Amino acid sequence: MSNHPGKLRFITYLSPSIPVEYFETVIYYLGDKLRRDVSLLYESRYSGPPHDSADPFSLNEVDIGFMCSSPFLKMLESKPNVCELLPAAPLLMHPKSGNRPTNFTDVIVHKENASKYPEFKNLRGARWAYNEPTSLSGCLSTLSTLKKMGENANFFGHLVQSGSHVKSIQMVLNHAVDGAAIDSFSLMMQKAQNLEVEKNIHVVESWGPYPIQPLVFRAGLDADIKQQVTRALLEAHTDPEMRTKLGQYGISKFVPIDMSLFDREAQLQEDVKGLTVGPAYY
Repeated sequence: MSNHPGKLRFITYLSPSIPVEYFETVIYYLGDKLRRDVSLLYESRYSGPPHDSADPFSLNEVDIGFMCSSPFLKMLESKPNVCELLPAAPLLMHPKSGNRPTNFTDVIVHKENASKYPEFKNLRGARWAYNEPTSLSGCLSTLSTLKKMGENANFFGHLVQSGSHVKSIQMVLNHAVDGAAIDSFSLMMQKAQNLEVEKNIHVVESWGPYPIQPLVFRAGLDADIKQQVTRALLEAHTDPEMRTKLGQYGISKFVPIDMSLFDREAQLQEDVKGLTVGPAYY
């Protein structure tokens, strides 16, 4: 990809919960289609740009980002002219997706404990892991479910902020905790790559649907490039090689989206405002 007109700079906040190979597959495809060099930054400490520090979009260090929806919505609210939604999203091969670009929270336990915890309500007093407090799938969905039950975080006997969905899964496998809230996209990826996860993780129930993690443009990126990137993603499934690669990650294609996809999460964030978890860090 030499002699390209300019580099497209990407960042992902979703690895290691989603394998980095997925993001590389997407950006290399876009680089080929747009005839541009590409680069990828990895930020594993956060699920999106932290609200209390300078972000790479404002600093013009990246052009496109993969992030969780919660920090994206907060960023739109606090810095409305810095980033914008890339209007294409992956459609997961999930039995509950309803042919919509949605995601779910999977409540997991070790298969040895499946009979002990047949439903989420049976996890009262249990040891519980979540990835981080701004995560929709890992934390906010749990707080919302507890509120509907007339409960709060004191429902659990012990709470652990693991740092990532991968670490939460590992803690369940190691019996360090009894249960965890996991992003269904992440769990699907981990099951595909790790036989131990496939054999020993049991999904008690799934919550959702919630919006899939968005791709985000730096607002100042050239409008023609935005259109080219969006069109290339929406046409990715028509490329036989790319369609096969997407299928390996449980994705059928990219589909058009707009900000209405995130209406339910905005309401959920309002519903859990003021609710918190008091984590023990692992």
